Amino acid sequence: MSNDLLNNKMELQDIIIDLLNSLSAVKDLSELDCQANDEKELIKNALRVLIQNQDMERCSFFLLDESGCLVNLAGLGINDQLARKNIKYKPLQFNVGEGVVGAAAETGQLQHCQNCLEDNQFFLSRKMDKALLPGSIISVPVFANNEELIGVLNTSHPEPYHFNDWHIRMLGIYKNMLGQLITNYRMFHQMELLISKRTEKLNQALADVQSLKEHFESISSIDQLTGLYNRRYFYDQVEIALAKAKRYGESLCLLMLDLDQFKEVNDSYGHSYGDTVLKKTSETLKKQIRDSDILVRYGGEEFVIIFTNTNCSNGNVFAERIRESVESLAWDKNAFVQTISVGLYCYSSECCAVDADVDEMAIDKLIHYADTALYKAKEQGRNQVVTFSEAMLEK
Repeated sequence: MSNDLLNNKMELQDIIIDLLNSLSAVKDLSELDCQANDEKELIKNALRVLIQNQDMERCSFFLLDESGCLVNLAGLGINDQLARKNIKYKPLQFNVGEGVVGAAAETGQLQHCQNCLEDNQFFLSRKMDKALLPGSIISVPVFANNEELIGVLNTSHPEPYHFNDWHIRMLGIYKNMLGQLITNYRMFHQMELLISKRTEKLNQALADVQSLKEHFESISSIDQLTGLYNRRYFYDQVEIALAKAKRYGESLCLLMLDLDQFKEVNDSYGHSYGDTVLKKTSETLKKQIRDSDILVRYGGEEFVIIFTNTNCSNGNVFAERIRESVESLAWDKNAFVQTISVGLYCYSSECCAVDADVDEMAIDKLIHYADTALYKAKEQGRNQVVTFSEAMLEK
């Protein structure tokens, strides 16, 4: 085989190898995930792909910062001379137009320094030990959407005249893909930031709506005059209390309370004073119940109290104590005394109606029994506590 044929065959093999390496670099770059932790990590991954698939000693990326400087953001090298010599130095930076890197940024064109030891442009931009200088360098500008300069990709090799036309063409393709990768990363994170901000606003809006809902629910459940819960709240809570009493076999006492001759108070002293009586009575009732008990203004001058986990005897004691506290209130009207009548119904195994089966007891029936006892207290002269009995239903 002639030397020319052998040389041609070897050149063809080199071309094929270069082609495969370039295709591998392009393929690996296209598979990089733009969801890296930060832009520096993304660019390092891209440089790693390049240096693993091409015959280059070192790759670095100079990012154009807000001040217009090109700052060395990331660099990777095989057999890095600086690392071997354990030399630490401040990351390099260039102004646009300064040195090979700056020229690439300024012109928007690839810059090829074939022999750094003899190129004055390179010397003007580097103040390093001559022994540490690379032999040859290619600097290519990287753009976003072929318009906005992102930075400059810098590749080097210790030997002068190392890079050929193949490297130049391959880097032309590679820098376009790198520009698109960085653009996609920035767009992804801008979108992620926008979504995060809008999600935060949405969550705040939902929290405001929930707060507003709770506020209006609270308003709708509160009697504005006395500050007590109203009838609507009562029906929600009595259902829960009754279900708990049924499930755990607990006692429950329901009191219906009505201010005696309250119409005469309004007629004699006016509705404003009547409101004062209602508010003062409400404050007194609050002081006589536990946190677990339920107190509501049922309507007009009528109140309801539910004593949870309370048997009949204790329910009577509590009811009598409430009656006495209202009767003993001091007023600013001469000889004025406000009394209250109380009807008591006890739901427990020791005291309940014949037809008050645990599984059949209804809320309306509880209220009816307590109201029946209240009617009896009024009938018997007011200002007293009457406990419901079966005989009241018969009569």
